[in-house]
Amino acid sequence: MSPGFRIVVALLIADRARRITGLAALAAGVGGAMAARALRDRLGRRRPGERQEGGFPSRHAAAAAAIAVTVLRREPRIGVALVGAAVVGGVARVATAEHEPADILAGAILGAGVASGVNAVVDRLMQARTRNL
Repeated sequence: MSPGFRIVVALLIADRARRITGLAALAAGVGGAMAARALRDRLGRRRPGERQEGGFPSRHAAAAAAIAVTVLRREPRIGVALVGAAVVGGVARVATAEHEPADILAGAILGAGVASGVNAVVDRLMQARTRNL
């Protein structure tokens, strides 16, 4: 996860009114990165360039997409900015030969899927909390 995304997530968690969004984004980002790492290690598809470890799917793209999609759902203005940053970051990683375009696309799709699951869990927890109040 890039430092910019870490800062946004930390600021969301620090803001009491947006804490649930920040915690959901943190869970989605970590979950996306972990899922991408597990797949990457199993698939073993090499990256372009000098680096030896696998690059498919991209952990950075998975984490960025997971965070952006989670935030977009709950805080649309912030989420749109994060989606833009995720796209720019993915393009930059291809331009610098850190990844192939398919690595970024697969990571983004994986991250969006993880975000969908995290959002469903958070929604259920919030509904249960509301019923119990």
